[in-house]
Amino acid sequence: MGTFIKGILGGFSGKVGNVIGSFWRGIDYMRSLPRKSTRPATPAQLEQRMTFGLVTGFLRAMSALIKIGYQQYKGKTTPMNAAVAYHIANAVTGVYPALAIDFTKVVFSKGNLQKPGLPAVSIATPGQIDFSWTNNAPIGTTQGTDLATLFVYCPALSQSVILRGAAARSALGFDLLVPGDFAGETVHCWIAFVSVNGKEVSDSTYIGDFLLV
Repeated sequence: MGTFIKGILGGFSGKVGNVIGSFWRGIDYMRSLPRKSTRPATPAQLEQRMTFGLVTGFLRAMSALIKIGYQQYKGKTTPMNAAVAYHIANAVTGVYPALAIDFTKVVFSKGNLQKPGLPAVSIATPGQIDFSWTNNAPIGTTQGTDLATLFVYCPALSQSVILRGAAARSALGFDLLVPGDFAGETVHCWIAFVSVNGKEVSDSTYIGDFLLV
């Protein structure tokens, strides 16, 4: 694929003959139509396709978090592309075709803000997950005003609960309500912090898996 400088007629979008033109992030691109292959896919290609589909399918549920959590990636690499690349390299486990997401390696936010201090989860009330943490904001920085982002995923139901701005770091905790059909299921929990202005984020932290009552 190549880039080109606009001539007298400017750039173009769409197909002209065997050439496709497109415009992305302020750059005009041209590429030829792909050749159709009659060869069967190799095992390596099948594994690559399955890995890509597994990761993109999982990340789709948290696209809003990725946009903020990977905001440091700009230019030719989008936040979602960066997240997909990270998870393909680090968060897929198993041997093809028995591949799965390693939830302990999932990271929906990457940044320089102070990570959550001693994050924990307790399950005592039906339909509720109690998150807790410490106010570990260094003196002279945000003073604990950063806001918690909570992410809960239920593999059995392929459903998630996301709450942005749940509570300030200084609040030390938040009781998150979850749908009734989560009862009796195992869920995975994560937490991250975002500055009040939304321009700084912490790395997200995986807290663990928990059986809901």
